Amino acid sequence: MQKYNYISISLDGAAGSGKSTTAQAICQKYKYIHVDTGLHYRALSLFFLNKNILPDLVPQYLLYDNVDLTSQLEEFSVKLFVDGIYYSKNELRNERMNKEVSYYARIPEVRSLLLKYQRGLVKYGFDLGFSGIIMDGRDIGSVVLPDANLKVFLHAEIDVRQGRRLSDGEHDSISKRDNIDSTRKVAPLMCPNGAISINTGILSVNEVVSLISKHISSLS
Repeated sequence: MQKYNYISISLDGAAGSGKSTTAQAICQKYKYIHVDTGLHYRALSLFFLNKNILPDLVPQYLLYDNVDLTSQLEEFSVKLFVDGIYYSKNELRNERMNKEVSYYARIPEVRSLLLKYQRGLVKYGFDLGFSGIIMDGRDIGSVVLPDANLKVFLHAEIDVRQGRRLSDGEHDSISKRDNIDSTRKVAPLMCPNGAISINTGILSVNEVVSLISKHISSLS
């Protein structure tokens, strides 16, 4: 198998599948940079909401107004600034944003804007001296990083995922999120071709990390 000095990993899965927890554990074990693309969509959604721009009006806004996306590193995680504004996780992960994000995330112009930015983060991590990048979301292996060195898809039964969300203090409907994410016309949630499929409902975090680590070892 081909060896790589800098490894790119796509980590896809539905809400509550364990993407962020797994990605952070991998980054702590290896010197990888972490990109949580879900926060990107939440940040842009909140940006538009604060400007009172409803989803239907976003394409027109982006046609005439440039939205500047810049990065700042915090330990191994990339923080996104939207027109110079950084939104904290408390602002982005709450009941309001859980309800709103999917409506903005399915807008083609929003996904196109973030696609260019997200792909550029691979070089961003390399230039900062990291050993690799792990990017999590719902269309990473299929759209954002189709040539990733390693593709992983996490899944679990809906009751397991709903329980995780509740324990995190989030009360959004997992089934509704799943339906919106999997049926949208642009970049729907799916298991990418060639991805390793892992059921996080029957494995511990350590077991999931150990399984992914075996594949990383074969690449590095």
